[in-house]
Amino acid sequence: MRNFKRLLIVIIALALAASVIFFTLENRTPTQLVFFGWQTAELPTALFVMSAFIIGLILGPLTTWWPQQRLRMRYNKQAKQLKACEQRLAELQGNVDSAEPQAEVAQLSKAES
Repeated sequence: MRNFKRLLIVIIALALAASVIFFTLENRTPTQLVFFGWQTAELPTALFVMSAFIIGLILGPLTTWWPQQRLRMRYNKQAKQLKACEQRLAELQGNVDSAEPQAEVAQLSKAES
C-alpha cells in the first residue's frame, strides 16, 4: 500500500511538471503588462502567469497563518488561566476539608461535656 501511494505521488508530480513545461513552451509570446500606469518589460506570458501562481502559493498560507497564530496564543493564555484557577480551587478545597474535621471535633467535645 505504501509503495502504491509513493508511485501515485510520483505520477502526479511528473504530470504536474510536464504540464508546467508544456504551458511554458506554449506561452512564450512576449507580453507587456500595464497596471495603474506602471508598465513592465516585454516578457513571456508564461512568466507572468507562473509568477502570479507562485505569489499565490506564498500569500495563501500566510493569510491563514496569522489568524491561527492569534487563536493559538489566546488558547494558551486561557489554558494557563484555567490551570491557575484549578490550582486555586484545589487549595480552597484543601482548606475546607481540613476545617471540617476540626469543627466536628469541637462539636463532639461540646456534646460530650
